Amino acid sequence: MNENIWVISLKDFFTKKMLGYALVPFLFTLLVLYGLFFTLADSGLDQLRQSTVHIEQSQTTVRDGLPHTESVDATYTGSSILKFLMQNSVTSWLISFFVVTVGGMFVFIVAIFAAIFVIGFLTPAIMREIQRRHYPEIELKSHGNLISTIFHSIKYVFIMALMFLLLTPFYFIPLLNIIAVNLPFYYLFHKFYILDVSSESLTLGTYRKMMFYRGNKIRFTTVLLYALSLIPFAALVTPVFNVIVLAHTVLRNSQEALAKEADS
Repeated sequence: MNENIWVISLKDFFTKKMLGYALVPFLFTLLVLYGLFFTLADSGLDQLRQSTVHIEQSQTTVRDGLPHTESVDATYTGSSILKFLMQNSVTSWLISFFVVTVGGMFVFIVAIFAAIFVIGFLTPAIMREIQRRHYPEIELKSHGNLISTIFHSIKYVFIMALMFLLLTPFYFIPLLNIIAVNLPFYYLFHKFYILDVSSESLTLGTYRKMMFYRGNKIRFTTVLLYALSLIPFAALVTPVFNVIVLAHTVLRNSQEALAKEADS
């Protein structure tokens, strides 16, 4: 009986070779995020220092039966702009939401892109190691080429951007915005990893057949992997584990298909 995919994937991940592979996307992504953080922080502070906002307010009250109007005319510059906005509960909530949500999304997508970019170079070696250790009877049959990979990648990014636009009304609804924000990212995560792993192990026809019959099971697996990647800093160390899990999923599917052919 085959060992549970998650258990065997953990065992494979904690081998010396796989941990060595895991260091590559970790260090690369960490370096990218480190440089990005200081670049954006420096740029944001410069923009804030140079910003100026002019506010005019008037309020009319009645005192002893006579109207009394008070006017406020103020100019805010630099950090005082943020201080003024944070004094208002509505703008304070909007700023907090924007910084946390948009900032978090941006950092996450950069981490995912950086990790996937690096893991793409490591996937063939990881696939061969998994095949050698557990599925020697399975022949790795790749499909696609650099042009098709670039084409599909651009298509997936475009669809993700379209999903972001269509889901915009849901971003300001508590709880529902969590799903709305993560749905486009999960789509890209799923597509990129499946493209990466399947193109190194299956023919196009076999891949399509697998997604037709086992698509929901594979999507459930990538949902769990995506949720794992949402743990703070986990996206820096999980790319190799993600490939290992999907490699076992894909190769075990091929193994089961071969067994059925032998029995028939």
